Amino acid sequence: MTKQELKEILAEQFSCDENELSGSITLEELGADAEDLIELAWQLSEATGLDVSEADLADIDTIEHLWRFVRDLEEEAE
Repeated sequence: MTKQELKEILAEQFSCDENELSGSITLEELGADAEDLIELAWQLSEATGLDVSEADLADIDTIEHLWRFVRDLEEEAE
């Protein structure tokens, strides 16, 4: 998954412009709630082919942190 693909997923889920999604924006600022984390985990699982749960996302705060999480998950799977 590329960072751009991650931004596209976030932009679609949170109805925002992907160009406005800087790494320092928090999921809270996007309005993420528990249901959003479940949906986001599902979308990330679909996009990466890896198992991602909402519990995995519970401690993630910023988009940059989320990107590092996805990148690390993919590296571990290799």
